[in-house]
Amino acid sequence: MLSESKVGSGAGRRYLFRGVMVGDGRRAAGTPLRAAQDEAGVPPGFWTGRGLAGLGLVAGSEVTERQAELLLGEGRNPNADRIDAELLGAGVDPAAARRATVLGRPVEQIS
Repeated sequence: MLSESKVGSGAGRRYLFRGVMVGDGRRAAGTPLRAAQDEAGVPPGFWTGRGLAGLGLVAGSEVTERQAELLLGEGRNPNADRIDAELLGAGVDPAAARRATVLGRPVEQIS
């Protein structure tokens, strides 16, 4: 059964990254996501869906910790670091470069 409830600031991200992504286990602070998944016997996440190409992602590729952090924790494109670097290298204003990667609101801000 799936349920939905509002999560307070910061708690949603912690819940996802320290619990759900490691099979509802407990991930110690400072432990890399992939190491915690291996320890818990949980396979890594993989990208799937019709909109992947629009985000510069490939179906079946592994979701990295940084990509999950950007998408879920910051509401940004999972490849925002690369996009920011390219835009800044092309002389785009830093604020405009950041705005170019925003997709929505971070998990903590979703009602």
